[in-house]
Amino acid sequence: MDSENPKMAEIRRSVEDSNNRIIELVEDRLRKLDHARLYLPPAENEWSVMQSLAHIVEIMPYWANEIKKLVEKPGQKFGRVMTDEARLRAIDEHGRDELPQVEAALPGSYARLKEVLASLTDADLTKTGIHSKYGEKSLEWFIREFVTDHLKNHITQLHETLAVISPPNP
Repeated sequence: MDSENPKMAEIRRSVEDSNNRIIELVEDRLRKLDHARLYLPPAENEWSVMQSLAHIVEIMPYWANEIKKLVEKPGQKFGRVMTDEARLRAIDEHGRDELPQVEAALPGSYARLKEVLASLTDADLTKTGIHSKYGEKSLEWFIREFVTDHLKNHITQLHETLAVISPPNP
């Protein structure tokens, strides 16, 4: 454990764990799944597996870049809302990608986030930014909300989607 920066060490571990869980899911379940099922939404107005993966690939570098900007200039506007055009476009443009495309994109996406997180200290976590919906919050709050918890929530979402579109054999 990084004794000088224990909070950042925990954040980096959490992100690495989430990345590993996503890769395991791809390798252990998604590669074996009938191709067409990757594009089936589990319910109306819910994302398919591929839409979720497209979002995950997009959010890691997006939030890495936002974090870097905030550390360099605290107090600025930070983040986006769910209706953000670039966020929606990424899902729209890549939600029908083939699984090998997503597999190829995941390492670079994760690497960018890992790179930025590696440069942070616990002191950086106290810097604040202003979100249009949540107001002024610390970087620690933003990372928990939009990175660590966000990734964990999408992993849960992927498992829930798989349970609907490809239930285990009895």
